[in-house]
Amino acid sequence: MARATPSPSVSVAYWLAALLLVFVLLAFLTGTVVIPGIPAPPVNLEGAKPGLLVLVIVLGTKLLLGILKPLFRAGLRERIPSEADIFSVFQVFSYVAWLGAIAFSAYVLLGGNFAAIGVLGGAVVLGVLIYVLQEPLLNAVGWGILVTRRVFKLGDRIEVNGTRGYVVAISPMNTTVREFGGWMSRDTFTGRYATIPNKAVLTSNVYNYTKDTPYIWTEILVAITYESDLQRAERVVLEAAEEIVGELMRDNREAVRQKYEFRDLATYVIEEPTVRWRMKDSWVELAVVFFCPAYRKGYYESEVTKRILDKIGDEPKVQISYPHTVSVPFSRSVPAAPPMP
Repeated sequence: MARATPSPSVSVAYWLAALLLVFVLLAFLTGTVVIPGIPAPPVNLEGAKPGLLVLVIVLGTKLLLGILKPLFRAGLRERIPSEADIFSVFQVFSYVAWLGAIAFSAYVLLGGNFAAIGVLGGAVVLGVLIYVLQEPLLNAVGWGILVTRRVFKLGDRIEVNGTRGYVVAISPMNTTVREFGGWMSRDTFTGRYATIPNKAVLTSNVYNYTKDTPYIWTEILVAITYESDLQRAERVVLEAAEEIVGELMRDNREAVRQKYEFRDLATYVIEEPTVRWRMKDSWVELAVVFFCPAYRKGYYESEVTKRILDKIGDEPKVQISYPHTVSVPFSRSVPAAPPMP
């Protein structure tokens, strides 16, 4: 049975309890707090002060971030409408906070000796550079590009190296997506999480379904027999798409048009349901093209398909082409060939 994720308030309570427990334990060991019936052990904590202070710094940082997370959400909600964007801002802030906590902990452990910190820092930087020279360095650079160039952000639907998913986390090393597609025939969530190294931003094609607008174009192919009334078939297919997505496209085409990089794109991009023809070996292929919300692409494809089938069923002069076999009976006795003249 899957366990429920603890709420933020419960998480903050856990870390607050841990911090208080550390303080109470330190107070007991130093004799500041006396528990009746339990003598304080003779412990000298003088040499352990730096380590204990580092422990307090770590617990305090975790507790502070837990308290600030809902405050970030409340404070930025009016300026940033997307919950995913707010979380992205807080994620960057948390990285900075942890970096500061680590630096302060190093300062404490070295007894406030800046010269030692400089020597140690140089050695650490050298070691880190050796470690991140290849893959991790590329991932870190890719993360920097993601943060500055916004190739994609939390909440976007992307495809990288054949992996498609909804972005749920971006860290300095990789991006986590909730996968859709995969073995599913439609853009349906599979239930899996997929991890994409950030270096893919530098080395691979990145497809963002929702970069500028939440809409995406799609098409449905309908095979019609050559014996059908093809003009009537086109009208039927177009009417079906018009009834499902026509109003949606007209209501949102201006918002889509504002995202065009060049004005003449308006003459090339389909903004209303449109049917395209193509001749095949045994049928005429009618492709109805339209745009719809990327998050409901499978739904609209299904609805348009059902409406097309319903309408074609009422049209005696329109027939869908499909592979089938026709049996022609023949006699086992083969007539003799006529004599040669």
